[in-house]
Amino acid sequence: MNDESRPGKAAPVSTGVPARTGAQSTASTVDLMSNALAYARVGLDVLPLTPGGKTPLGALVAHGKDDASHDAEQVRDWWVQCPTANIGVRPAPGVVVVDVDTRDGGASALYELTRPYGGLIPTLTAWTGGGGLHAWYRAPGPYKRKLCRGVDLKGHGGYVVAPPSLHPSGTQYVWGNDVPIADAPPWLVALMRKPVAPLRPVLGVLGGVASARADDALVGVVARARSGGRNDALHWAGCRAAERGSPPALVAKLRRAAVDVGLPADEIERTLTSAAGVSHA
Repeated sequence: MNDESRPGKAAPVSTGVPARTGAQSTASTVDLMSNALAYARVGLDVLPLTPGGKTPLGALVAHGKDDASHDAEQVRDWWVQCPTANIGVRPAPGVVVVDVDTRDGGASALYELTRPYGGLIPTLTAWTGGGGLHAWYRAPGPYKRKLCRGVDLKGHGGYVVAPPSLHPSGTQYVWGNDVPIADAPPWLVALMRKPVAPLRPVLGVLGGVASARADDALVGVVARARSGGRNDALHWAGCRAAERGSPPALVAKLRRAAVDVGLPADEIERTLTSAAGVSHA
């Protein structure tokens, strides 16, 4: 997916999330309650948002997103009290939404970030009323709050506005396709992950011997990584190396360990470069 094209309409597939509805544009023609209940029935926590807005409806959810629920009776009661409330959805644990704001340059920034990897892979995608998009992926956390300029990451700790809610402009949020939520590729997982606390304080106190042992520990993380997690392991170790100034000897060891476990040379270089960039962001 690039910054100019939307995902193609795929054949209907069961996704665990309701498919897009018609393109209504006024609150009077949108049955928000039935959609909120549909999300709740598949186990997603929902909450009422201000009509035509993006903030929790304080009169009904005093604690904001923390009051979100998939209890059908609770959800029904909220929308009985405010039938025009927009729908907020908290992604399930292990699911992250890439929230692209095109008005803030997010589409072009995301395209430049993902272009070396061939762009984002197709996944369940919603088009926002403001011209942006929400791309849903399965990926382990914790996540950064921002992927790049104009692109936020929303996990279970946050929420997104879900179709068929209405944007402040009056345009409706709609599902762009009906495909399953895809597993994020390893390179995207690495870009989204929140950096782990640095090792510098310990190494600064203990000096050379501890540094050598830490080097061996980082190399061991890569050498023992299992198939499917080797790129993530290299990225994590690369971040830790970058926090220490990317000592050439350590980077060379990580590179050799990655070769030994079967990672392609070009993937190794991209991952190490990405790790260095994340560490200094």
